[in-house]
Amino acid sequence: MWSDRVEAYRPAMKLALPWGSRLEAWGTSPGDVVLAVAVTVVVSSEFGPQWVAEPLVAGLVGVPVLMSLAWRRRFPVAVAVAVCAFGLLLAVTAPGEFAPQFYFLAVLIAVYSCAAETAGRQAVLGGAVTFTLITVAHVMTGDGDAGDFLPWLVWGAPWSAGRLVRRRTLEAAASGRRAAELERQRDAAVREAASRERDRIARELHDVVAHSVSVMVVQAGAERMALGHGHPRTTAALEAVENAGREALTELRSMLAVLRDGREEPPELAPQPDLDQVPTLVDQLRAAGLPVDLRVSGTPAPALPPGLGLSAYRIVQEALTNVLKHAPGARTHVDIRHTADALRLEVRNGAPRERGIRPVAGGRGLIGMRERVALHGGELEAGPHANGWRVAARLPVREPVLR
Repeated sequence: MWSDRVEAYRPAMKLALPWGSRLEAWGTSPGDVVLAVAVTVVVSSEFGPQWVAEPLVAGLVGVPVLMSLAWRRRFPVAVAVAVCAFGLLLAVTAPGEFAPQFYFLAVLIAVYSCAAETAGRQAVLGGAVTFTLITVAHVMTGDGDAGDFLPWLVWGAPWSAGRLVRRRTLEAAASGRRAAELERQRDAAVREAASRERDRIARELHDVVAHSVSVMVVQAGAERMALGHGHPRTTAALEAVENAGREALTELRSMLAVLRDGREEPPELAPQPDLDQVPTLVDQLRAAGLPVDLRVSGTPAPALPPGLGLSAYRIVQEALTNVLKHAPGARTHVDIRHTADALRLEVRNGAPRERGIRPVAGGRGLIGMRERVALHGGELEAGPHANGWRVAARLPVREPVLR
């Protein structure tokens, strides 16, 4: 846009014209001052006896009025009224039939500026007064006639041009604001998408990597306890594996704290595990030394939503991982029950069987389970139960809508 180019060159203009900043402080600009001086010189050249009755008076009054065009943007109505009023004075006192002809140039500029720089009542007032003064000045000349079309042309052409320029300027400014707003919305959408993607990555890292590392740590601890004190080198190696696993989990959770922002994750797009893979998960944990019983009851829904199946799998996985962390070796029961309107999950464990294995420090598992349940409008209960811990979740099953 032209205005952007002007703003880009404004610092250079100030360096080239040191007095430019001072003129701006006075409410004008170098361009308007140059225009006012040029118009004043041209119009004053006609202040002779053949055009005005008193050339000296015309010069003393006309020069300040014409120089006021330098402030045509700051005071558009006042400048236009002053210029048109002085034109009326020249018409009334003209010794011949015509007033100074070059003075029309000042009138055109003043009326144009009034139309381009005003709005509302100010524009109505400025337009009415200037048109009246131009019409009266034309009638007061020697050959003037109230029915002539000339006053309408002298006033209407610059006024119409000024209103058109104002409208285009406002439209350009509105377009610039809309473009800036769209750019801000786009940037916000990009940041939101990146944040949600970080949250999804963090959740999957926790569900997959933390689970696997926890199993490795518990297996190493169980094997170290089974060996006793008869194999010091192997015991030391297994203890090093435990410590390295715990350090890896600590670093992983530190990274997740940076990635996650606590917002709700979007629906999964990539293939993910579902409820049918829970038996495989239970077999893995049994192989790791955790006694787990699995019971599945009820009739599964014909078409379980993939997102619901993934959430159910992750809830069971996280609950069993927490048993490995906090109650290694505890007898655990997994109950999956299908009903007509919901999928119910329950994971219960007793007291830890192996007292010599150090529990793994807690992480974000319970937070992730609550978020997954809330995503599907379900309910979650987690807390102490008998001598152990119980996690129970209810996930509503909605029938798919056929179209």
